[in-house]
Amino acid sequence: MSGKRKIQMSTDMLMVMTLPMLMAYSLIGETFHEAAGTIMFILFIAHNILNYKWYKTLFKGRYTPYRILLTFVDMLLLVIMLLLPVSGIIISKHIYTFIDIDGKELWRTVHMLAAYWGYVLMSFHLGMHMNTIIRKKPHFILNIFAFIISLYGIYAFISRRIPLYMSIKDKFVLFDINEPVIFFLLDYISVMILFAIVGHYISKALKKSI
Repeated sequence: MSGKRKIQMSTDMLMVMTLPMLMAYSLIGETFHEAAGTIMFILFIAHNILNYKWYKTLFKGRYTPYRILLTFVDMLLLVIMLLLPVSGIIISKHIYTFIDIDGKELWRTVHMLAAYWGYVLMSFHLGMHMNTIIRKKPHFILNIFAFIISLYGIYAFISRRIPLYMSIKDKFVLFDINEPVIFFLLDYISVMILFAIVGHYISKALKKSI
């Protein structure tokens, strides 16, 4: 594996590890959340610089169903990943308080929408690239284990009220401050695995349809 590939893998791994922690907002502390969000954006910039060739090929080659979906998801993520730091800085209560812009309630809603849609789409995006991340075919037992976690992920997705936040039917995220952070993180990791697996199998189906 080349040095550049190792840096790419490390950057992506750090993003995946940071993502569930960002969703724990009140449980990890607002200052830590803002700092982690800043780190996430820096990692996102690094990710794009390391994968700059993708932008150069946007208008080249044939667009297969898989490539159309991948490009659509990536473009949505690009918009979301720009909205997150902008809205986060505007509603900041600790690190970026020197920036004072009106309309904080609107930007708070934008931040929540971007966060939850971003979480689902980033997990889906991860699954679409699963074949390039894991070169070898996973063992049968590992597949069964991932399937079981994804089933629990469906429960966690609903019980954590994520669909309500994604549709703005609930504009206030509920946290149980007495809940151990590890339980929250495990639920969100299971949701991540769920959408990564969905993205992986949709990608496989689209590639076979060519």
